[in-house]
Amino acid sequence: MSPLRAPRTVDRFEFDPADLTRLLEVVGWLAAHRDGWLNLLPGVDTPSEPVEAPGLFAIFGSAQAPVSMCTWMPPGKGRHAFDEVTVGIMHARGTKVLPDLVAAGLGIPPGWRVSGDHPRRGLVVRIPTTADDGEVLRWALAAGGHLCTAPTTGSWEAEVYQPAG
Repeated sequence: MSPLRAPRTVDRFEFDPADLTRLLEVVGWLAAHRDGWLNLLPGVDTPSEPVEAPGLFAIFGSAQAPVSMCTWMPPGKGRHAFDEVTVGIMHARGTKVLPDLVAAGLGIPPGWRVSGDHPRRGLVVRIPTTADDGEVLRWALAAGGHLCTAPTTGSWEAEVYQPAG
């Protein structure tokens, strides 16, 4: 029987994507610990009118929330860990999104590699640790904002999952 692990501490804060100061501190701290992760969610306008429930046949589909979520993960620990940062973007597009991002001028920069572009599991990009953290965050926010199908407010929320204690 494996010992129970204490739940991770999660810190949440709202931020303006024009000021990445706090996010840069967070990713630097997570990278130094090589543990934890960061979720980034765009602020969305709540509809003033109730949203109609999908029809009976919606139970057979894979309806997903229209809000995208970006996840930033530092390189892992151990001898089998990759020395790369991982950025994932969950979205509700229902298609592969890389062609759409390229058409919007948000293609993957040289040296980065796509390890998955799936309609349900999202986009996963592996990024060398030598890449500039600000460039990585700006790209993730721009791509995540572009893929969000709900009306957004312009602000974002960060969820910081602290390294395991």
